[in-house]
Amino acid sequence: MKGSGLKLSPEAMKKLMVIGEKQGTISLKDLSCEMGLTSEDTLVFLRQIFPHGIGAEIYNRDNECMVDIDANAIQYMLPLSPSEWMGLHQLLSSQKSPALNTLKKKITENGPIKAVMELLNQLDQWDLQLSEVHQNLVTTLDEAVSQKLMVGITTAAGKTYQMFPCKIIHLEGQLSMIAEDANDHCLVVMSISELKEVSILEAMSAPQVASFEVDEFVVAIRSMNEKETRLILKIHDPQTVNLFPDHHFLGKPCMITNPNGDLIWAAYVEPCDDLFEWLLKLGTNVEVLDPGKFKDEYLLYCEEKLRKVA
Repeated sequence: MKGSGLKLSPEAMKKLMVIGEKQGTISLKDLSCEMGLTSEDTLVFLRQIFPHGIGAEIYNRDNECMVDIDANAIQYMLPLSPSEWMGLHQLLSSQKSPALNTLKKKITENGPIKAVMELLNQLDQWDLQLSEVHQNLVTTLDEAVSQKLMVGITTAAGKTYQMFPCKIIHLEGQLSMIAEDANDHCLVVMSISELKEVSILEAMSAPQVASFEVDEFVVAIRSMNEKETRLILKIHDPQTVNLFPDHHFLGKPCMITNPNGDLIWAAYVEPCDDLFEWLLKLGTNVEVLDPGKFKDEYLLYCEEKLRKVA
């Protein structure tokens, strides 16, 4: 947000748009917690997304700051939900035609609508920057995992840690690091999006956690969030494809070749967009056998991807 000095992460910005779905009263403390921001930064956000206080009333009640949100106010002068605003932004950004050029011109002349579109444009830019920065961090962490190196980590919140990275995997919908704390040797989970800096350090001691303990730790987390599913695939011509998706934990993998030369591939996985992308890259070489719910989610993902490029 220009001029504010406030740097929001893409996750916080997306949560910002979710506020458009809220209705009613919430404490500033709870709202800040949901967005992962300080109370001061949340107030800055509210003043920018709801110009002149229209749509979000801020007041004190029983010595606590409260926020009263009118979900309809986010629609401004067009009857669009937050997700539809994002769709409109993507359309105007990717397609070119005289009609859309006229629409862009009208948007730039309308103050409230222009504010929303600028906000979404900043979100796209910050997503790109985050992707580039964190890709370098993941490369460093992958090196640390393979060579059992200790790293120094600085988070976006300014906290520092010394850890032995164990796995970089998709967990609970986010690319995450499973690591052994260099001090107490406990296993911890950190989202890659929370990391700011990673550097290789000279270790004064060796990691103590065994690989099977890391696997059990991942299984325990998945069992708690109930997102794990047993995926069964039939893969044709398996010698020509990548059978192991990057940064995914495969629980109890099993691979058997049938009489026709097809590979029956099975493992416990956590469904996410990155896993769907891996299946897309396999193309016609893969067939999802089970479960049906996963197949439906995968087909919906493919349909949505086609709509975006259409």
